[in-house]
Order: sequence, then C-alpha cells, then structure tokens
Amino acid sequence: MSSKDFTYKPRILFISHSGDLYGAERSLLTLVIGLKALDTYEIMVFIPAAGPLSEACDREAIPFRIVPFERWIGLRYHPIARYLRRIKNRLRIGKLIREAKRWMPDIVYSNTIASPAGAMLTERLSPKPLHLWHARELPGDKATGFGLFDYGKDASMRLIARSSDCFICNSQYLHDQLVPVLQKFSASSDGLRTAVVYNGLDITERNEPLLAETEAAKGTEKSLRLVMAGGISAVKNYEEAVEAVGILAGKGIAPVLEIYGSGSAKYVLRLRKIIERSGLERQVRLMGYHRHIEVALTNADMLLVTSKMETFGRTAVEAMLAGCPVISSDAGALPEIISDGDTGLIYRSGVPEQLASQIEKMSTEPELREKIIRKAREYAQARFSTARVVSEIDRILQDLLYHKNREDVQ
Repeated sequence: MSSKDFTYKPRILFISHSGDLYGAERSLLTLVIGLKALDTYEIMVFIPAAGPLSEACDREAIPFRIVPFERWIGLRYHPIARYLRRIKNRLRIGKLIREAKRWMPDIVYSNTIASPAGAMLTERLSPKPLHLWHARELPGDKATGFGLFDYGKDASMRLIARSSDCFICNSQYLHDQLVPVLQKFSASSDGLRTAVVYNGLDITERNEPLLAETEAAKGTEKSLRLVMAGGISAVKNYEEAVEAVGILAGKGIAPVLEIYGSGSAKYVLRLRKIIERSGLERQVRLMGYHRHIEVALTNADMLLVTSKMETFGRTAVEAMLAGCPVISSDAGALPEIISDGDTGLIYRSGVPEQLASQIEKMSTEPELREKIIRKAREYAQARFSTARVVSEIDRILQDLLYHKNREDVQ
C-alpha cells in the first residue's frame, strides 16, 4: 500500500444555525460541495433540526448529523424566551460534545454568528480545534428584526473574539460594523484575524434562446411580474414593496407582486393584513417557500429587494445570474452588489414613491433594462462564483492549518 493511501485529510465540522435552506444555509451548502470536490478535507455538518438542509446534504452525499441546539440570537425578546433558550443549550451541550468527539475535527466552522454551538464546542474539546466564524448577519438591533444576544452584546462579542481563529464577513459593510467591536475584546496582541469573502453561487450556462423567448413573452403580458424572495421578517420590509405596488396601481400600471418565502406567523399575518387594507389581494400574492427560486426569477420582470439592512444580498445575485434585473434599497451591503444604472437600480430605503418610480423606469426603458441584464450577469459571474469563494476559503483554511502545525511542532 502506497504512502498516498495514508494521506491525512484535515477534518472540518460545519455548524449550521438552522435546518432551513435560505441564504446562509444555501451558502453553507455551496461551500461544502465545493470543498468536498477538492478532496482535500473530510467534512461533517451538524444541523439542529431535520429539514430542507439535511435533505440537500443527503442528496449531495454530504455527511451530516442532526444535533439539536438553540440559537443565541432570538426573534422573541421576552426574558423568559431568552432564559429557556439558554437552559436548553446547557442541557444539550453534552450531546453536542459527544457527537463531536466521535469525529474529532481539526477545524470547527460556524456558518453564522446566530448560534454559539461552535464556540461552546471548541472550548470543550481536547485537543482544541481551530474555530472559524463566518458572519452573515448583524445582530443586536431589535428594530432590524435580527434579534438581540441572549447573553447580552458585550458577553457575546467577548466569546466570539475569544473563540475566533479567523472571523470571516460576507461583505465589507458587515466587516466595518462588527470587527471594530470585536477587536476591543481580542486577547491577541496582533488583534483579531479577519477576512471579507463574498458568498459564492453556482453559476450554470443558461439557455439563451429560451431566455429570449421568455423575454419576448414578458413583453406581451399586460401585468408586470415582480418577485421578492427570502425569509419573511420585519427587516425585509415587504410592506414598502406593497405600498409601491399601490402607488403604481393608482397610476394605471398593473404590476403583480409575488412574495416567496416563509417567516414568523405573526409577521406573515401582519403583512397579509397590510395587503388586504390596501385592497391589493389580487396583485400581491404570498407564495410560501419555493425550493427552486431560480425558476421564479427567470420568469419575472424584475426582483425587488426592500430590506432595511442587508449584510450581503444573495437573492439579488441569484437574480442577476438568472437575467432578472434588480431594484434594490440602498441599505447595508446592497450597494456593494448593485451599481445604480449599471447592474441594477437603487432607491432610497423608506421612500416607496422612489421605489415605484424605479419600477416604472425599468419597465418603460427597454435599452436600459437590456444593458442592466447583460452587465449584471457578467459582473455576478466574475465576482460571485463558487470557484472563487471555495478558493478563498481553502486558502484561509490551509494557512490556519499550516501555522497551527508549526506551533504544534515547536
């Protein structure tokens, strides 16, 4: 048997904060599939609940285990809810550690900062693995709907900094918001190691004749078909899109807005009531969760992104790749992805009249629309490919392992 047969592959344990398959989980899946194809690592994924993510891992032959664990960024702010989450995690940490010890990872990779599982696990394993945080959200602000830390902001940031061998952000905006806070709690004299790595998406060749046929068919339809997609929550600000549809309807323009996704029953009910009060039940439709959102994007006239705050904007990139022009708010990291008049149109968040105006502009200026579709696809293919993100993460992993091995030898 050759020495090649005994080549050791570093083991990476990925921690998902949920079993759903929205932006963060889809980014995780894309990264894991890419790293798996390198055949450089052994990979395991811990998922807190069975669902679309575990089903996807099963289809892709990615090893995973269902290990229940609560988030520490809650959508319910009542002290009792926060207390119950903390108690549940104390009871579940033992199983988490036992499952990890059966596999003994070299690296623990927390896919978001929405769960403390990776940090709590890393500090209890021996030998201690490397730990990476991949931040994809900005918590700590109840107004945005992203929730507050159950343990308090300072205590949570201190744990993140203490347990981080590398802190990765999915946009420069998020890096600028989080890293200065974390650096205050870093114990390292060199400061916290950080990186900005934009999310990667699968980029496939599109059938251009079919695209042209679809575009021609759109031109014959009476109604504009607008699409929105993602988790339904207050931070996504769907009501602003509903208001813009009402403004357009008042001008004799008849758009149809389809909203794909699921969320808290309370917020979905609130959104439904807003639609009913506006008299737009026939024009604004809540479509529920859609596993293949790219199909809806391909057949839409445009995607609307009305978020009050976005740390990346994965759905916008998916639309760009699908040939669906994007109209986006100017919030958070969205201007890092959308260049107004070039790769999409931007409106000022909180001004639905401006959103309505941009929708009208996109629908009545075919040359602008065609330019945006072309340039947006070219830009997205160049900047947000799976190959690019896998290469960047692989380089970070290899560098961390190299330095750890040198320290172990010394």
